[in-house]
Amino acid sequence: MADFNAGDEALGSLVLIEELFHALSKSGTVPEAKLADIVRAAVARLDTTDHFGSAAAVRHYFEHWLAE
Repeated sequence: MADFNAGDEALGSLVLIEELFHALSKSGTVPEAKLADIVRAAVARLDTTDHFGSAAAVRHYFEHWLAE
């Protein structure tokens, strides 16, 4: 059995998704503006929950996309 906690799992997922976003953008498969819209929608959705740290984490790891 793997030895990791929920924080490790969450961070791993964020980094994996961030890498996927970069690959999609570089390949031209999905326009950067659309990827930025997805990140903004996720942050807005998380801001309406009691998990404010989640929105802060998405903002941190996807700040490049929020600047688009």
